[in-house]
Amino acid sequence: MTSTGEELSGERLTIGYRTGQIVVDDQSVTVPEARVTAIVGPNGCGKSTLLRGLAGLLRPASGRVLLGGTQITRLPATELARRLGVLPQQPSVPDGITVADLVGRGRHPYQRWFRQWSGEDEAAVSAALEATGLAGLAERPVAELSGGQRQRAWIALVLAQGPGTMLLDEPTTFLDLAHQLDVLDLLRVINTEQGRTIVMVQHDLELAARYADHLIAMRGGRIVAEGEPAAVVSEELVSSVFGVDALVTPDPLTGTPLVLPRPGAPRRTDSGS
Repeated sequence: MTSTGEELSGERLTIGYRTGQIVVDDQSVTVPEARVTAIVGPNGCGKSTLLRGLAGLLRPASGRVLLGGTQITRLPATELARRLGVLPQQPSVPDGITVADLVGRGRHPYQRWFRQWSGEDEAAVSAALEATGLAGLAERPVAELSGGQRQRAWIALVLAQGPGTMLLDEPTTFLDLAHQLDVLDLLRVINTEQGRTIVMVQHDLELAARYADHLIAMRGGRIVAEGEPAAVVSEELVSSVFGVDALVTPDPLTGTPLVLPRPGAPRRTDSGS
């Protein structure tokens, strides 16, 4: 399995949908190689759209996406899947499928009519199950797993692909706090021990600041700040991006930015578009 990430970048990306609505407007971004990056911002600001554009799931109206210096539209689909793994929001689980079978689907980019399931595929699936703590649940139906276990199974599927770069769209959505921390701890371990580049959309600013090496803050379809969490998360940014009047102070346990909204202060609820 691949053990090092690749630089992922977007140059002057404009991304929208078939309705003609532009969501991300003329934005450039470079994701640090072999680091954890979190994209943050209010609802509707373009976080998931930017991630989908970087993943090749949405074709930009203009601009280009580069992976390891190569434009992703020039890469064969199987090669792109081996190098870039994507976990969308709320992926659907086929009825009756077991954990091992689900994770095994991550090996599809390596299958050919002349190359069926191999020992290398088996080893990749086993390694992904071990890395996510699911080896003991391999024969369990995915439908019987808890929310946190199910998300680990999807992460294992992406790991089995062997990509150096992983993109995850809100990987902690609908999980309680304990399972959110469990998933984020797992992603941090994957990054630290395997050197994979990880990019995730994250709603919780404090968790993003705690787990990410690099933050990208968006508002109204534009990137308004990026860098190390301590440099990005300020009282001014929380106010301008999230519309919240707050005190920002170092977390006494981690030293990462801790956001404390001031009681009774007015709040803005638009996305800045």
